[in-house]
Amino acid sequence: MQTAAYQQSSEFRKEAAGIDPTNKWVWRSQPRRLEAEAIRDSMLAVSGVLDPKLYGPGTLDENMKRRSIYFMIKRSRLIPMMQIFDSPEPLVSVGNRPQTTIAPQALLFMNNPNVRDYALQLALRLITSEKNGNSREEILNNVINKGYFAAVGRLASPLERQRNLDFIKQQIASYENETKKTDQPDAVQSALIDFCQVLFCLNEFVYLD
Repeated sequence: MQTAAYQQSSEFRKEAAGIDPTNKWVWRSQPRRLEAEAIRDSMLAVSGVLDPKLYGPGTLDENMKRRSIYFMIKRSRLIPMMQIFDSPEPLVSVGNRPQTTIAPQALLFMNNPNVRDYALQLALRLITSEKNGNSREEILNNVINKGYFAAVGRLASPLERQRNLDFIKQQIASYENETKKTDQPDAVQSALIDFCQVLFCLNEFVYLD
């Protein structure tokens, strides 16, 4: 861990890639995707609903809020989210986990009801931390920065902030239009849930640089 090779940055350098495109000579740290358990635990932690309780029996309940290590392994009833992100195969001995990139992983972030609930909890955390005296524009900009800091450990760049601000405003307008037709939830809250769900979809959220 003290070697220069181990402590390399994962930053991409075009000139180095031109010489060693496969990184055989370790000119950069290879970005690594988090394990299935860590991805789910990260969403729980960022959304503020992670139950830190230690020990006790496992469960097959996908809605539980404890760390994923407390999922019970039953071969006839596996946890879909764990499977999609390459959890170990329970039927055979596994010496090394595969690391696949498949379409269902992105679809899970977009459609899974638990992911949507984590996004809701994160949105509530972000919006309740805002001051009532701020304008909507100030609140949205603050929420974007706080959301990025919570999810990926940094503030949004000016370009990211503007694009996300435009996205949230478009979503608010869309939800407000729907509200006129049916009894829909608060348009701003719904748009911020969408924004938080987008944060979970970022490669930066599931990859360790």
